[in-house]
Amino acid sequence: EPTDQPTPLPTNESTTLSPTTQPTTAPTPAPTTPAPTPAPTPAPSPAPTPAPTGVPTYQPTKTPTGQPTNAPTLFPTTDQPTAVLPVCSTPELTSLESLTSDRRTTYQNASLPTITGGTSTASQTSCQTTLSKQKVLMIGVDGLRADVVGMTPLPAIYRLQAMGTYSFWANVQSTATAMSGPGWSSMFTGVEPSQHLVDNNGDLRDLAYPTVFKLVKDTFGLKIAASVSWSPLVNDIINYEDGSTLEASFLASNDDDMAAKAEEWIRSEQYDFVFVDFDGPDAAGHSTGFDGYAEIYQNRVRETDALVGKLLDAVLATSSGEEWLIVLTSDHGGKGTSHGAEDAYNRKIPFLVASNSPRVNVGTVPFDDPGSQMDVLPTIMHFLGGPSAIPMGLDGQVFGFNDYTRAPSPTLGSCVPDRDNCGCASTKEADYRGTIAMTSSGKTCQAWDSQSPHGHDRTPGNYASSGLESNYCRNPDGESGAWCYTTDPNSRWELCDVPTCDTN
Repeated sequence: EPTDQPTPLPTNESTTLSPTTQPTTAPTPAPTTPAPTPAPTPAPSPAPTPAPTGVPTYQPTKTPTGQPTNAPTLFPTTDQPTAVLPVCSTPELTSLESLTSDRRTTYQNASLPTITGGTSTASQTSCQTTLSKQKVLMIGVDGLRADVVGMTPLPAIYRLQAMGTYSFWANVQSTATAMSGPGWSSMFTGVEPSQHLVDNNGDLRDLAYPTVFKLVKDTFGLKIAASVSWSPLVNDIINYEDGSTLEASFLASNDDDMAAKAEEWIRSEQYDFVFVDFDGPDAAGHSTGFDGYAEIYQNRVRETDALVGKLLDAVLATSSGEEWLIVLTSDHGGKGTSHGAEDAYNRKIPFLVASNSPRVNVGTVPFDDPGSQMDVLPTIMHFLGGPSAIPMGLDGQVFGFNDYTRAPSPTLGSCVPDRDNCGCASTKEADYRGTIAMTSSGKTCQAWDSQSPHGHDRTPGNYASSGLESNYCRNPDGESGAWCYTTDPNSRWELCDVPTCDTN
């Protein structure tokens, strides 16, 4: 029993005697004169057990009947005093809603310690911190499906959510299959595959636009390091573009080693921009399925989140006096054990931008403007240099900043899909599966599995989800419309005249 409970009282004190106080028998008098029996002496009460320090003791007082007058009761009667509850500072619900709906303003008004070197007296929309105090952590997670992030307890990602803007419905690029090559390339360049020209995993060196790494190095002179689990990101994109861009690189065989190296770099404080690539979720998805209810995939996502947490801990441990931007997104989602189909499971991804900069909003984004992986480059450039640092001609926009106004998404006509007879403008006719086999100028199309008269890599094997049957017009790689290679040796390819499914 707990030592701080009152000692139970005897049920009948009049019969409880101490061995040392038993009555003695007087000499037997004459039968007519009995001797009075002396009253028994009650046993001494046991000493109360001392209560733990800080715990109030219960000291009963007795009425003539021997019952305690202040014993605790579960149901106090009306003639007993009721307990007085402590006063709580419960806010009005409307105040709480207002506070949580605009957390960045709340932070700004909270008198938190601020870094030096910024323009803290400037308005929130014109504040720009000294470049020497700005750092970037860019986190790419291969094969991270959006809904899995939303449904799985992920402490590190939740920490990022609380410090910035997030979307669990962001888009991958829209002009190529949802796969790593075009996804990473669009993330790195801010443009569609139709512009950067990488439309599969085998043509990474065809990249026709500068990467965010080279732009940051050439524009701001920052020290950049990249630790990756998929080596082509360094070998065939970053270093192939310019071998002097990275101050350090690490090609890991697993995510644990990759993250450990990145954590080491962050804690060393030698680099201004660290990029990491986690490959575990993609490997698990291809093995057993991209599914939040699949144990292997879910566990790999959770393990990845734990490693992200270590990177975040390293940033927080070394961030004194610095303004940080942390970006997390993915190259594609997944469904089943693949990710090539044209559906939301494959083409929707998480996108988070966290920062202690007052220029970054806190909270989710509008459903009709969920962001895109192509927003990574302009967001990082805007963080470091403002609007003038963003290159012209990008398909992506700045994500999550309150000193940048995003352009509305282009309004397209309502499409009534009829893939056997027409194509939708929103997909650039990539959904078309009809039998037109002639270009707009009247040239016959070359079969997709043929290398004559034109050799190419747009084969059914390389683009399994693009419907490359026979010699029918298709759009596997994000051109402006359905097209084909021609049987004319002097004309490599041309667009086809495919009817539109759009109502306007």
